[in-house]
Amino acid sequence: MEIVSYPAFFTPKDGEIQVDFPDLPEAFTQGKTMAEAMDFAKLGLAITINDKLGHFEAAPVASKVADLQKNFPGKDVRLVTVDLDQY
Repeated sequence: MEIVSYPAFFTPKDGEIQVDFPDLPEAFTQGKTMAEAMDFAKLGLAITINDKLGHFEAAPVASKVADLQKNFPGKDVRLVTVDLDQY
């Protein structure tokens, strides 16, 4: 098992929920519901980290949720956790 966790911003926009990872700008997605957005966030996170590791790049250090909540008040910050071995 190789578990990774990164915080993401979940932002309602145009009837969907947009997901952005501040530490991984190339990993972004959206979903029609929060559950769908979280599922797609997990998939996007796994693909992005696996791609970096596959190209011998270091994965960035994940920001702390508390720091992001302090720096971006009003934003919905959630931790996205995924087992890379499942993807």
